[in-house]
Amino acid sequence: MVANPLSAGRIDVRPFDRRNLDRVVEIERASFGKDAWPAEWFVDYWRASPELFLVARQGRRIAGYSITRTSWRGAELESIAVDPRYRGRGVAQALLDSTRARLRLQGARTLRLMVSTDNEPALRFYRQYGFVRTRLVKRYYGAGRDAWRMKLSHDRREW
Repeated sequence: MVANPLSAGRIDVRPFDRRNLDRVVEIERASFGKDAWPAEWFVDYWRASPELFLVARQGRRIAGYSITRTSWRGAELESIAVDPRYRGRGVAQALLDSTRARLRLQGARTLRLMVSTDNEPALRFYRQYGFVRTRLVKRYYGAGRDAWRMKLSHDRREW
C-alpha cells in the first residue's frame, strides 16, 4: 500500500524562489478564481519583501504560499493561499508560524490582515491565533463584498 502523497510528510517552509512562480500562480487561481492576482504582482512582492514571501512544501510539491510586508505600522499579511488538495493538513498554520517567527526576529509587534466577511474558515483560523476584528471595510473586494480588518498584537515574548 502506498501512502497518500497529499497527507504524507512534514511541511517545509522556505523563501519563495523565482522558479516557484508558476506553481504559486496555479495555487492563486485555484484559491481565488476570477479574483486571482496576475503573476507580475507576485514578482513585485518578491522584489519588495523577499524574506517574507514564503512557500510551503509538502514532499516535493509546493502546497501553499504567504506574502507579508512590513512598514512603520507593523506587518501586513498581504496574501495566503493553500492548494485546495492540501487544505486541512497544517499548511496555512506552518506558513503563519514561520511568518510570525521571522517577524519576531525583525522586531515587529503587530500583524494585520484583511479577510472577506463571508470566509468563515479563514475567520476561524485567524481567531485561533488571537487575531481580533478591528473594523469593517465596505466593498473592499468590490460591490457587495466586504472585509474585516483584523489585527494581532504582541506585547509578550512568545510573539
